[in-house]
Amino acid sequence: MLSSLALAAPDSRPLGPYTVSFDLNSDMNYRIDIREPVTSEVGDAYQMAIVKDNSTLAVIGITEYKEPTDSTLLVHKNLVPMNMVLREGLNVTNVEDKTVYEKDGFLVTAVPFAADGAQPDFDVYRAMYWLDSENCECGPVSVGQTSVMVSSTYPQDATQSLLNSLHVEKGQADATATESMPPAQMPK
Repeated sequence: MLSSLALAAPDSRPLGPYTVSFDLNSDMNYRIDIREPVTSEVGDAYQMAIVKDNSTLAVIGITEYKEPTDSTLLVHKNLVPMNMVLREGLNVTNVEDKTVYEKDGFLVTAVPFAADGAQPDFDVYRAMYWLDSENCECGPVSVGQTSVMVSSTYPQDATQSLLNSLHVEKGQADATATESMPPAQMPK
């Protein structure tokens, strides 16, 4: 397992062919787990988990598509919240525009549905943006090949710090620096 402890300092790690830098702006200890890349005929996916304990984590996922893909934010701004409700059993409470890494994106806030009437004590945040989205002359759509998705159960201030400081850059990392880890699961 490739992991380390960090304490209130900016962090920079290789993730496949990318370097991912961020700052949680917190004194909490966490461990970073780099997942094994997933390759398919559609593209390659890289994932990093920033783990505090069994119920608090953030996952940064980078998907690099082999062909230009619809990167129109409005489309994803509708699909991501629906998937959170239908596939993950989350109650979406807010969707807002969010600039991440100087790129246009969005942030979804959700809470788990309370089965027994008790209010869950954490929120789930999910942000998305594209590294290379460009307007298409074919209409009011955008195309890109590299999307970044961040999911977090950290408190709002740590999540905002993560998103405000997140920097993803291709060509700076060694693709052999990843180690096999099971896929991360968001708590439900």
